[in-house]
Amino acid sequence: MNDVEIDAWQVPILVTAAIVLIEAAFNMILRYRGIGPPSPRVRTAGFGVLVLLTVTVFVAALGPTRADQLSSVAAAVAAVVALWLTYRSYNATATPPPRSEEEPAAGTDNPGES
Repeated sequence: MNDVEIDAWQVPILVTAAIVLIEAAFNMILRYRGIGPPSPRVRTAGFGVLVLLTVTVFVAALGPTRADQLSSVAAAVAAVVALWLTYRSYNATATPPPRSEEEPAAGTDNPGES
């Protein structure tokens, strides 16, 4: 018997084909029944299921060694993004807040005082 093995480059093609087929099936069912598009919650849940399926198939196709290497790279990228966001947050709190229009600027005359 031939063993069928999925290579990593085939995963996006297979997932895209599955998404297109699932979407076409749902569109045919909805048109046949005369029902409008599903609610946003149903669409979000469906999208979440598709993302979970994609990640699961992708990790399974990569194998444990490559998945471990990929997760290490993803953790490094996440650490760099977290560092950048922390730096931006620090700069936002280190700058003084803008003055309100009620406070007169230093060196200007207050019209209420004579």
